[in-house]
Amino acid sequence: MAVFNGDSIRLMRAGQVLLDNVSLRLQAQSAITALVGANGSGKSSLVSVLAGLTVPDTGEVRVNGKPPLVRQIGLMTQKPVIMRRSVAGNFAYVFAGTNLAPHVRQARIHAMLLSLDLAHKASQPATTLSVGEAQRMALGRCLLQQPAVLLADEATSSLDPASMLLIEKIVLDEAARGLPVLWVSHNLAQVQRMASRVYFMHGGRLAPAQATSDFFAKPASIEAARFIMREKT
Repeated sequence: MAVFNGDSIRLMRAGQVLLDNVSLRLQAQSAITALVGANGSGKSSLVSVLAGLTVPDTGEVRVNGKPPLVRQIGLMTQKPVIMRRSVAGNFAYVFAGTNLAPHVRQARIHAMLLSLDLAHKASQPATTLSVGEAQRMALGRCLLQQPAVLLADEATSSLDPASMLLIEKIVLDEAARGLPVLWVSHNLAQVQRMASRVYFMHGGRLAPAQATSDFFAKPASIEAARFIMREKT
């Protein structure tokens, strides 16, 4: 199972420190790690670096001690990327350039469509999907590439309850099977439902992870306590 690390990451833009010597570790532990913090604390900047979209000034990202390949990083954002083809075609794109046998590809696509309740949408243009359906499709695309880690940045923040709960269930199942997951969310009830431990970010710095129950009962800093109070009111 994969071990995913970001070590000593520092990121500056226009003279401002966005990430200040940030390190975190994710590994297959049959559980989800949450990342929380106020807007502007650096969460999305960190996810961008971890996903390989932004090059940090210092530090490195590793999967099992090596620089990750693009296909090893599964990324879900608040607004999913939708390719102008059918839903099944979006899934099939994952296998472009691979040597996987056609019947195996089709079996995996069909199973994913069923698990995401999208089988009846398979031939429909993906651009016509609802917001919740599009995000479920984005999750399916991520999982079909069999990533070494899943990064989810506010992936369910604008979804209908049914889509949110379905995505939560599938991500929890994948984590239970050994997929390391970093779940970024302002929804503290969701964090308590899903995560076994929590990283708190403030001012571009990352506090050591706490068990989820400890984070909410005994936050390790005044800033974390204020964040919890503010988000719950």
